[in-house]
Amino acid sequence: MSELEDLLIEAMNSELEAQQFYVNAAEKAQSQAGKNFFNELAEFEQNHYNKVKQIFDSLESIANVPETEEIHNIKHINSEIEGEFEPNKNEIITVINMAIDAEKMAQERYDTIADMLDDQKSKTIFDNLAQDERNHQKILEDELYHLSNKGTIIWE
Repeated sequence: MSELEDLLIEAMNSELEAQQFYVNAAEKAQSQAGKNFFNELAEFEQNHYNKVKQIFDSLESIANVPETEEIHNIKHINSEIEGEFEPNKNEIITVINMAIDAEKMAQERYDTIADMLDDQKSKTIFDNLAQDERNHQKILEDELYHLSNKGTIIWE
């Protein structure tokens, strides 16, 4: 197995762990908005897994692997709208802080891997994964702001 294959397998495992983390967080949320928020993040992680798996499955033609796309269906949170009150606010804040830390670590891991690679296509795969993790971090930070300041979760 090549180094790139090993790295992609590690990335797939990390995405599955993140997905399970968000599934568990959805179970802890008491508001429907909180459940929806974490379930959608779990779906994002599943989509990451699927992207990496597709790349892994097509390694024999790695030179032709397209760059991964940024997530297009991320909802932008409008600070003017009212959110749903989350009765389990303190526990959800703890979960969101843990998730932010995990997203930062994933970014660092993917950036480090990208920096180690010489092949531009392989490097781009991990640069794009790191960007996806930055997008997740932003979503979490926006939600943390609303939950911390207003006690609400804003998610459709």
